[in-house]
Amino acid sequence: MDSNATLPSVGQTWQADLGPDTPLGHFTVDITFDSPTQVSFEVTGGALKGRKQTMEYTTTQLRDGLFVVRWTEPNSGDHVTHIEDYTEGTCMASSVIGGEFVQLHGKWTRVR
Repeated sequence: MDSNATLPSVGQTWQADLGPDTPLGHFTVDITFDSPTQVSFEVTGGALKGRKQTMEYTTTQLRDGLFVVRWTEPNSGDHVTHIEDYTEGTCMASSVIGGEFVQLHGKWTRVR
């Protein structure tokens, strides 16, 4: 494991399509990795559609192409942990949203 690894997605935008059957509806979010420590997102589908934030994040590389990414959203205080698999094109999100623990998984695709 490498706790100082830089994501391969820095400078890019990726979409997490976490599926139609979530507690948030068909949840999709575009995530832009602005720098090795700053991330921005916009929820594009589901109950939180339109939510946008920018915050600091940390990352750990588990193996080639597989990263754990963590952040706390400053406006809501929600905590998010992603497991992003750039090799398999999948993403799993474990989040505390409004005090409720939510686990989601789905596709991970580069959009720009």
